[in-house]
Amino acid sequence: MPAPNTRPLLISSLLACSLLLLLTGCEQHYDTLEAIPFADQNFRACVLETGESYPDDITELECEDLNIRSAAEVKYFENLRKLSLGDNQINSLDLSDNPELRYLDLSDNQLNALDLSENHALREIRLSDNDIDTLELPQSERLEKLFLNDNELDTLTVSQLPKLRALLVADNELQTLDLSNNPALTELNVRNNALTALDLSHNTKLNQLLEQGNPMNGGKQRPVSEWQAK
Repeated sequence: MPAPNTRPLLISSLLACSLLLLLTGCEQHYDTLEAIPFADQNFRACVLETGESYPDDITELECEDLNIRSAAEVKYFENLRKLSLGDNQINSLDLSDNPELRYLDLSDNQLNALDLSENHALREIRLSDNDIDTLELPQSERLEKLFLNDNELDTLTVSQLPKLRALLVADNELQTLDLSNNPALTELNVRNNALTALDLSHNTKLNQLLEQGNPMNGGKQRPVSEWQAK
């Protein structure tokens, strides 16, 4: 008696599994770093240089100035706490699968938008020297430092960051900036924006201020005490 042909059943099973993954949005899981199909070989080399073998063991990545164009595989590193990808050529990055991220440096890249709304553990964000015009920040009582110089932001909401101590957002296109819910702020740089007014009456700890190059006050710098008295 000839053996039954199981090939159609196998193909049907594979198609069913593929359809299930597509419908549920499930991510492929990789047991080892070597098994991950990296899109960018420069990023792959940097990850493997950590000496780790498994995705769950990656907690820090320092991959600066390596001509990296894609780092999409960070989604497999759920325990990642520190990510430094400055001075590369990255134009987009999804960090929604990195809830443990504390420190992020994506400065000097080609980003035009970034969504960090799910990264509530962040303490420090460095995004200067990009082309960002859309930025979603998390609701966080942990974030203390935010560096956004040299982007294309015309709006920025930081009212959900009550522990913010340093905000550098020079050389953008901001027309307004509400800092009334940032009492911990000690350093502020808003040079060369389009601000016509700035209320610092709630920022009594502020001791470093750069604000020249805006329409307010004729584009000139004024002492912090004068702004807080307004």
